[in-house]
Amino acid sequence: TITVQMADDLLLARMDAKLVVQVLINLVDNAIRYTPEGGRVDLHAGYEQGVPVMIVSDTGPGIPEEELGRVFDPFYRCMGNAVSGSGLGLSIVRTLVESWGGSVSLENLHDGGKTGLRARVRFPAWTGRE
Repeated sequence: TITVQMADDLLLARMDAKLVVQVLINLVDNAIRYTPEGGRVDLHAGYEQGVPVMIVSDTGPGIPEEELGRVFDPFYRCMGNAVSGSGLGLSIVRTLVESWGGSVSLENLHDGGKTGLRARVRFPAWTGRE
C-alpha cells in the first residue's frame, strides 16, 4: 500500500522540479524494494518548523544502526540483503539535496514490534525573491 499526504495545499521550496522527482523516485524505489509484501510506503510533504520537508516512510526491515551513516556512500550496500541494486540511490539523493542547500536524514522506526525506515528531506524555503 502506498499513501500520499500533503499537509498544506502548496509547498514552497527552492529546488529544481526535475531533480526533486529524481530524489522522490530513488526514495520511493528503495522503500518499495525493501518493504515486504503487504507492507506500507507513506509519502508526506509539508512543513516542519517552517522548513519544507518531504518524508518517505516504509514498513521494511530498516537499516542496521551502525550502517546508517554509510548507506549514503556510493556503491555501499548493507550486508546480508538479497535486494538488487547498485548502491547508488541514496548517494544520488544526498548529492542532489545538498546541492540545493538542503539535507537528508534516515531514521529507523520501531513501533510495537514493527520496523521501518523514514527518509526525511529538508529543502531551503522559497522566499519568492530568488
